[in-house]
Amino acid sequence: MVAMRPRHLYLSLLAATACCLLVAPPSGAQSAAPEPQPAPVIRKNARLVLVDVVVTANGKPVEGLPEGRFHVLEDGKAQTITSFEEHRASDAPLVAAAPSLPPHVSSNDPQFAIESAANVLLLDGLNTPLSDQQQARRQMLEYLKQIPAETRIAVFTLASQLRMISGFTTDAGAVEAAILPGARQSTVLETPQDQDTMNDIATSMSGVDGGAMQQFVADSQTYQTDVRVSMTLDALRQLTQYLSMIPGRKNLIWLSGSFPLQIQPNAPPGESGASPGDPLFSSRDYSSEAQAVDALLAAARVAVYPVDARGLMPPESADVSRSFNGGQGLPSMGGGSGQRRGGLAPAMTSGPSAANQADRMWLQEITNEFQTMQRVAEETGGEAFYNTNGLKEAAAQAIGEGSNYYTISYVPAGKEWDGRFRTIRVRIDGDPYNLAYRRGYYAEDPQKPGPEMPGVVSPIVAALERGAPPLGAIRFEARVLAASDPAAKAARPQAGPAGEMAAKLKQPIERYLVDLSVDPHAMEWSALQGNVAHAEIEVAMAAWDANGQRVNYTDKAFAINLNPQQSALVLKSGLPIHQEIDLPSGAIYLRIAVHDLRNARIGSLEVPLMVGKIPEISARRR
Repeated sequence: MVAMRPRHLYLSLLAATACCLLVAPPSGAQSAAPEPQPAPVIRKNARLVLVDVVVTANGKPVEGLPEGRFHVLEDGKAQTITSFEEHRASDAPLVAAAPSLPPHVSSNDPQFAIESAANVLLLDGLNTPLSDQQQARRQMLEYLKQIPAETRIAVFTLASQLRMISGFTTDAGAVEAAILPGARQSTVLETPQDQDTMNDIATSMSGVDGGAMQQFVADSQTYQTDVRVSMTLDALRQLTQYLSMIPGRKNLIWLSGSFPLQIQPNAPPGESGASPGDPLFSSRDYSSEAQAVDALLAAARVAVYPVDARGLMPPESADVSRSFNGGQGLPSMGGGSGQRRGGLAPAMTSGPSAANQADRMWLQEITNEFQTMQRVAEETGGEAFYNTNGLKEAAAQAIGEGSNYYTISYVPAGKEWDGRFRTIRVRIDGDPYNLAYRRGYYAEDPQKPGPEMPGVVSPIVAALERGAPPLGAIRFEARVLAASDPAAKAARPQAGPAGEMAAKLKQPIERYLVDLSVDPHAMEWSALQGNVAHAEIEVAMAAWDANGQRVNYTDKAFAINLNPQQSALVLKSGLPIHQEIDLPSGAIYLRIAVHDLRNARIGSLEVPLMVGKIPEISARRR
């Protein structure tokens, strides 16, 4: 969203009893700003590489380490540290209680001075069996009862598409309300029982080539995984685009029941594997696509903490709900401890039985998935949690460790920006610590966006994204009121549509009046002739529906000139600005942003609205 050249507007003083001035652009002055495009991840400018390092010992964060003990190597060569900063979860003190505001009025006054990481909880229903989804939600609700008050968290879900359920907030009650509904998300994940059914159908069909039917079953299962992997990687790309617009470190707690980025070939009973020449060969390897997404996550400073929602898992043959044609030779289990990062040590008995074959495939599958979790965590600077029933403990540890970290920056000694992947290694003098940090980056030319680092995000676009944290560099209050509300009976809405997308809105629509009172103290003012104070600002609004689609927006810029009397009133009561926007019926999230065009400071907030009449539900009550 590019700000236009400000239009000069002279404010006139209202009656002495007026609490604020109303500001509007001249007739016909609404901007024709281009619609903001979906923004890809932020690339690193000025050839500065940022590395967030989480340092732990005995499972606890290590604080107070000096810069001199840190060493950074790129492709094995020592680098000179340019800047060094320690972040602690305790550095987010409560600043002030929420202000008491009149009805329909919201404020972007920050309640917390958050200096640590932002946290994202991704509830993955696409890759999680329905039986595990409720358990995962229940444990997350238990965790929220003990979450530190200053923890900033957002909630997303993944099913048929990625959805934001709750934007970034420090209100644990709002996060709980987002998770509480508990409706099971749709999934295309095949259960072992589904596989049994397919296998039984295949073996029961007389007169049909058994090998061809087994290949059909394998192809069907592979196709299901193809769909899931494609949807999962697309969702992670979308989430990265969004999170790249939020400054600082982000901890992504990915609660899922499957991480299928590699499919091994299915082997006939009695054989240890299959080759590409075999008729039953069916395999996939998504590692290259996954590594590209990992690089995008790392570049956006998103550390991934995969958490396996299935908890402790017995072998397939121990599942009493399954049937195995051809016998059930139970495997002998080794000393599996169920630890986080727990090693897979169970030794399976050999034999041609269907149970043994199922156990062998199960071990191969979960080994691949656990390795995927480890790789994603290591490449982005997070940590993997699996083989444990303590899901809430895993989430607490991920947020706790990820909120205490050191940020190191350096200018690479190598000047060749050839797009090649460069490895990063961090070490600390002295005691052995556990270090988590991103393992490298793509050396894209900062002046030439490439496929791994495709662009820079406009700050005003980032401020208008649904669910983004409120910005307080420019403070303001906003009264958002439907024109039909009795409290707005004295207002006279402007003629014609309000908003760049108003003409495309589906009826019925409703006009909303937005009156801002902007604190002028953080704005940049200059003196003009006649002791006139001059400032230039941009005011933008974006309306989002419940599915995360933008339905309307406005973008207007002003030049403001105040004489001494007007300046005195504005300093006392705030700079008044009036805007209007048309909104469709339903749940709407209205983002409002004020941008000082001279010093680049931005203030923003989000106002949830229920536009139109709420459907009558009393008849459904029992």
